[in-house]
Amino acid sequence: MSVFGYNKDCTSKEQILTKVREAILEKDEKHFSTINLQDDTWLPFDEEDGAEFTFVKRFKENGGIFMYFEEMEHFKEAMQQFVAENNWSPLLTTSPYIKEIFADSEIEFSDDYRDMERKNKVSIIDCECMIAQTGSIMVSDATAGSRAAYAFADTLIVVAHPSQIVAKMKDAFWLMKEKYCDNQPAIMTIISRSTRSTDIENTLVIGAYGFKQIALFLVEE
Repeated sequence: MSVFGYNKDCTSKEQILTKVREAILEKDEKHFSTINLQDDTWLPFDEEDGAEFTFVKRFKENGGIFMYFEEMEHFKEAMQQFVAENNWSPLLTTSPYIKEIFADSEIEFSDDYRDMERKNKVSIIDCECMIAQTGSIMVSDATAGSRAAYAFADTLIVVAHPSQIVAKMKDAFWLMKEKYCDNQPAIMTIISRSTRSTDIENTLVIGAYGFKQIALFLVEE
């Protein structure tokens, strides 16, 4: 005897499989068939403005601090001055590339993000790319070294090069796909602005709410 088209003696598994088969056979009408998936309807990108100009404009609109350097040596000299004047030493970093840049400088580095008692924690990292469409920066654990690099700092400094600017969000993901193929980083993060806030009790949770300010140093290669 069947109940609502199903045999009451059949198992739950058989009933589920029957429903799945029926669902496969039934052809549903296409929803949202009029949506244009080719055009950029979200944050349109004006090709005439150029990726570099658009990125800098939107990054600064997001509240980021932007500085440009024509030569690496000028950047290194400026960083040494910033560190001395603002008492940033040691800078926090887990980025091999950053350590390589400053290997011949007097700047001290630490990778101990567990020192929560330290005030004015400043972290410096490199990035995967910059996205003009949103004024965002894409980072990963492959370049930054650790999520702690941008989660525990009060101030985040990102070092990048103009060649790393891409036009749109989809370009950033294509870049990652081509760069890493089947060995994608475990963590990829898109940073658009300062993310620090507090919980419902107005308590700051270090490591959960990110940094207070972000600065991008764009250096010509």
